[in-house]
Amino acid sequence: MSDLSRQVVVTGVAACCHMGDDLEAIQKDLREGRATPLKIWQPAVDFRTRCKLVGLFENPLEPDDLGISKKDARFMGRAARMAIYCAKKALSQAQVDSRDIAVVVGSGTGDVETHRYIHSVLEKTRNGTRISPTVIPRLMASTVSANLANFFESTGPSFTAAAACAGGAYSILLASELIANGHCEKAIAGGVEVADIHFHTGFDSMRGYNVEDNDRPERALRPYAADRAGFLFSEGGGILILETQEAASRRGAKILGKIRGYGMSSDGQHDMVAPSPEGARLSMERALRHARVKREEVDYINTHGTSTRLGDISEVRGIRDLFGDLHVAYSSTKGYTGHTVSAAGPIEAIFTFTMLREGWIAPSVNAEPLDPDIKDYPPVVVPTVKPMKIALSNSFGFGGTNVTLVLEKP
Repeated sequence: MSDLSRQVVVTGVAACCHMGDDLEAIQKDLREGRATPLKIWQPAVDFRTRCKLVGLFENPLEPDDLGISKKDARFMGRAARMAIYCAKKALSQAQVDSRDIAVVVGSGTGDVETHRYIHSVLEKTRNGTRISPTVIPRLMASTVSANLANFFESTGPSFTAAAACAGGAYSILLASELIANGHCEKAIAGGVEVADIHFHTGFDSMRGYNVEDNDRPERALRPYAADRAGFLFSEGGGILILETQEAASRRGAKILGKIRGYGMSSDGQHDMVAPSPEGARLSMERALRHARVKREEVDYINTHGTSTRLGDISEVRGIRDLFGDLHVAYSSTKGYTGHTVSAAGPIEAIFTFTMLREGWIAPSVNAEPLDPDIKDYPPVVVPTVKPMKIALSNSFGFGGTNVTLVLEKP
């Protein structure tokens, strides 16, 4: 942060995924290196996709349970309701008023279920006037941020950042910029993603999924393993409450961590899906420069590491190119959560802040035997106790869009 008087800190967090929503319990599993397997998803069976494992947040998120009126519920899909669910918990922890708060939260798409509803009605009736007048707020790309701002009656700025798997991290970055530059004093930042058969079949057809381990889900997620076979999707939501350190200190709030800085890059290699070590390196290098942090000050990196053949190694090469002879500790927590897409960056930032505060590193699960290409620069593969101050959290997305957050212990 260039203006230290506007230092951005975190005072509230909430997350959910197939592991549940009890952060204390989830983070205990991470600390002990204990993963919860994903389950067979019935729609994947029904539509005969190759990959049948999906992580579901086992909560119907009924409007009545969330305090959402029937009137407001008409404009919400499951993603918006998940965002409200997490935001209420994070705001409660932070103990801040939501009236003038900025909202920078999104998902990878609008509500796909609404597209299916429209298609179904048009196919059955051949009459466009039969479509519900409430569909546009569910379809629009900003449906999550718009519904959050409306629900919490906020007068602050609100918008959605769409950047594929880097979208949630971008939301944290952009919300931090709003605060650092004086546009607001506090923000709800993060991302959510929900399961949908369109989403699932799209990834399945790209052959990025692990299609080999439907019958052994306990080892299906294995970033950095020699026999890794692809990523797996999981529903998830991650919300952080950001504000200035001055405001948090003034009201005696507990500070969970600092957003020290951030960096961005694009791969620039004219390839929509293939990762680039150079893009990863640039993102991390620019983040360190922005945060005014030296390479040797970095204690840990929570990598993007999704368990794909190309992506895992590409990121490690970027790390090695930047850090040279320094062997910085790194691991991927996607071996626990699966890939939550727009929620990945926020969830992983929440995990990383806990590791910084408590002095431990979640090991990469199922990573052994390691890929031979990284045996001389291995990830953390056993539960590790390590006092730490500064960490990086990487989020990289299709189209070569990359974000690195520099996170600091409070």
